[in-house]
Amino acid sequence: MIVDGVSLEPRAGETVGLLGPNGSGKSTLLRLLAGVRPTSSGVVRLDGNPLETLGRRAVARRVAVVEQHATTQVDMSVLDVVRLGRIPHRRPWAARTAEDEEAVREAVRHTRLEERLGQSWHTLSGGERQRVQIARALAQRPRELLLDEPTNHLDIQYQLELLALVARLPVTSVVALHDLNLAAMFCDRLVVLKHGRAVAAGTPEQVLTEELIADVYNVRAVVTRDGPNGSPSVRFLPPVPGNGDPAPAGADTVGDLPRAGG
Repeated sequence: MIVDGVSLEPRAGETVGLLGPNGSGKSTLLRLLAGVRPTSSGVVRLDGNPLETLGRRAVARRVAVVEQHATTQVDMSVLDVVRLGRIPHRRPWAARTAEDEEAVREAVRHTRLEERLGQSWHTLSGGERQRVQIARALAQRPRELLLDEPTNHLDIQYQLELLALVARLPVTSVVALHDLNLAAMFCDRLVVLKHGRAVAAGTPEQVLTEELIADVYNVRAVVTRDGPNGSPSVRFLPPVPGNGDPAPAGADTVGDLPRAGG
């Protein structure tokens, strides 16, 4: 996927949600921000410095990344995986410090993994693996946190707890999400991508409209303002029989589905 014409400048400490259907460029944009994928034009800056001018170690101390799918062929315990988050802060072959262990304990506590520490990574469910990867990122004690679909495979309880945690952390977070209601609840600002371009940006109240959802996702929805603290709440509607296009916003409907994510 090519991402073109996207400008993103998160404010310190805020949580920015990246929205858009599959293939819209969310993962590509996160890879560009992390420096994993080079830009062919434009520039990614950290504290005003182009990312490519900074050493990998310097970037790794600042920016933590949680990918959609993490895997390893090595037999590691949960504790071993979480401890990987401290590698950017240690010299090669140096012993773990008290600060390292405190960062790991704090990350484990935040993600409620205390009872899993001795368990093998390979025996975990998909949702449990995701929580471990998030704990690893938190152990890094980053100032910037990039998360690609972090709520995939998680039960609703853990989805809510995880995003509440991310929103509380004193870090700048950019989170790719599918669930529009979760994005409205926990993100300060949203950027909506379509075919690699940003088509909307602003607060959830500004961005999440019935017209935008119809245009970007090709589905019908009703948007109200009865979410937590008056945030937008999205309720999806079934497609019109025999018509694959979404009905215009405000059109009569034949019923609705329970509230769900995007």
